[in-house]
Amino acid sequence: MENTLKIMAVDDEPSITESMRFIFGKPYYEVTGVNDSDDALARLTESASGYDVVITDQKMPFRSGLELVRELRKRNFSGKIMVLSAHLSDELREKYEQMDVHVMLDKPFNIHELRRALDSLAA
Repeated sequence: MENTLKIMAVDDEPSITESMRFIFGKPYYEVTGVNDSDDALARLTESASGYDVVITDQKMPFRSGLELVRELRKRNFSGKIMVLSAHLSDELREKYEQMDVHVMLDKPFNIHELRRALDSLAA
């Protein structure tokens, strides 16, 4: 990887967003952790091109991952999107696929599988 991959991790569990900083360490990755969709959208409004990948949970208060992805698509977010959640029914997976989300992983997740998925998504 030549450039640093800028990742926004969106999850209402601070332990998840914090763990992303350890899973995706510098110098190859730069992780910004946010704990709700509204904060994610505010940061993306400030700098839409500032993130290469958004990793989001599905089940969060106020706005679900599906609603976040829908809003990202409305705003023409050009980066990649990954969903990482313990709440992915077949119906939700289909809705995410329709919005061009190609990586969906179940929690609890395997760190090596998560890294491989992200690297392949970003390639």
